[in-house]
Amino acid sequence: MLSACLENKGTLSPNYRQNFERVVIDWIEFCERRDVETIGDVSDRTMAGYASHLARRIEAGKSNDVDGGITETTAWTYYDYVSAFLSWAVKWGYIADNPAEKAQARDSMPDRPSSGEYDRQFWQPEQRQTILEYVRRRAASAYRDPVAPKPILHKRLRDRALVATIAFSGVRGGEVLKDPADSRRTGLQWDDVDLKEGVCWILGKNQNREPAQLPGQVVGPLERWREAYDPPSGEWPVFPSMHVPTLSRRIRTALGAGERDRLVAQRHHWEIALEYGVTPPAITTEGGRSVLKRLSRQAAVPGLALEDGEYLTLHGGRRGVGELLYREVSHEQAQRTLRHADPQTTSEMYSHIETSELAEDNTAVFEND
Repeated sequence: MLSACLENKGTLSPNYRQNFERVVIDWIEFCERRDVETIGDVSDRTMAGYASHLARRIEAGKSNDVDGGITETTAWTYYDYVSAFLSWAVKWGYIADNPAEKAQARDSMPDRPSSGEYDRQFWQPEQRQTILEYVRRRAASAYRDPVAPKPILHKRLRDRALVATIAFSGVRGGEVLKDPADSRRTGLQWDDVDLKEGVCWILGKNQNREPAQLPGQVVGPLERWREAYDPPSGEWPVFPSMHVPTLSRRIRTALGAGERDRLVAQRHHWEIALEYGVTPPAITTEGGRSVLKRLSRQAAVPGLALEDGEYLTLHGGRRGVGELLYREVSHEQAQRTLRHADPQTTSEMYSHIETSELAEDNTAVFEND
């Protein structure tokens, strides 16, 4: 019956289909353990028992019981899947009405979580395309005759590479930029990057080094940036700070105040750092946010209240990567790319997608009402 239900639903995303099937199978097993053998035997009492079962799993989650603990959002997603399956059974005459819709069946369920969790920023495709096209054109314009001075050219190529990395790789800002609050997070270095293999090694959220994927959309801008940058060593940051006061302090420490003053009278601090091998620090996470604020405003990214200071955030890029993979490929692909140790983390982050698809599905069920 479940196979027939999925076939009748028409075209579904791989992730929705997989999760729907998994949850309904688990529910069927729940019913069988209570001697409810056919769909005709399912009653509002059965569904009340299922709601109580989900409520217990919520409590397990609150007590940090890893085995079986879920959140309120996940519980409602599971209940809604089962309710959709029962609505399909009503439509095709297997049962007279849907016991999951009875108020008494849902008594044990918590209040539905507010939508605030879904309001977190996800880079949407149009937003991603807008800022990527802007930084591409901005970098290309620096090569026009006359070619822009090296500091301007390099900053534009660096910014393009940074935006592409955030837009496509799924990394966290603190994994590739310097985090002043964590002495271990000093920023991604070129020694950590293998462009041929499309991989970079980062310090993950678990404080362990782990590989992160770099798709072709990231490799191209990084290659162009490295070619122009030509860092003196592999220990130089992939996304260096070009903040003049910071560079000035480092040059003074390395070469002395007098030599620094003599050199800066002739050329830019960035050029001096490259020529004399004065390693700059990586951009900080706050600096990365400042870059994205500036670029979001200059690119006029749609869907943002730019006048109120809204901008494309570092973590919004990561969520946007996961959302697209979750919708278009699978839950597993999103989980692997985002490096979530627990599949439930991925499910909860994108539960709004499942709920939206569920709403569309239920709309079709009731289209004749």
